[in-house]
Amino acid sequence: MRLLIVCLCAFFTLTAEAKETRCGWLENPSPANMWLIDRDGTWDISVQGVPNSLDDKSIDLAYQAIANEKEFVRTNRSYGFSCACLTVDSDNDKKSISAIYKASQLSLKKCLEDTSIIKHIPLRFR
Repeated sequence: MRLLIVCLCAFFTLTAEAKETRCGWLENPSPANMWLIDRDGTWDISVQGVPNSLDDKSIDLAYQAIANEKEFVRTNRSYGFSCACLTVDSDNDKKSISAIYKASQLSLKKCLEDTSIIKHIPLRFR
């Protein structure tokens, strides 16, 4: 019985801190709004007027993944989107990201060649 309890505790500890890498369109269309669009859907990172659980380090990492102007598409003055991979904790029920551990901006070509997300390119005039 004691072994079962230890195993269950270990299992729940591992699943609670499961990091995953998600890659896709990282969209920042306006102030305080940011989300990631990948093969599994749209993941909220920040929504203006809605409190989020991300710390400053997570937010800074997200902005690093849109920093390279050569791989960034402007859609609204200084706002727009890029292609990125984020290592995150996410809430599948809420479709939100609760922590960002690593972020890398990819070439736009990488997302343009990904058939699972190309149809979700964040261009409003499609």
